[in-house]
Amino acid sequence: MEQNESNLSFDQLPKAVGELLTKVDYVISRLDEKKDAAEASENTNDDQMMTMDEACQFIGKKRSTMYSLTSERRIPYRKRGNKLYFFKKELVEWIQSGGAYDKPYTLSEQEQAEFDAHLEQMREKKRHKPAAVQQQ
Repeated sequence: MEQNESNLSFDQLPKAVGELLTKVDYVISRLDEKKDAAEASENTNDDQMMTMDEACQFIGKKRSTMYSLTSERRIPYRKRGNKLYFFKKELVEWIQSGGAYDKPYTLSEQEQAEFDAHLEQMREKKRHKPAAVQQQ
């Protein structure tokens, strides 16, 4: 089809249509390859770990809402140090279950003891009114 379309004669039409069909088949096969590659990458990204900002964008919630959900243990998350991480697969399952997260969060005996000690320490540091204010 190197010739200009306006110069095509009726006799050249079958050859031109054949070339067009070949090109269309090539384009369709390339699009199918791209589609298959995209689907494969989506399937492998199910175990992708996400930060708080990525999870917020993925779910469509604000950062404050995500912190609220994690503090109430209503959403699956992992915590390393003072950073929160989420797995895409778990978030998808959480969304499919209607936002219910029924995996119990349990502390080991050592973690429970540390928590209780920390709680007691916080209670001891609780500020009280000065004696001068209490007498009035």
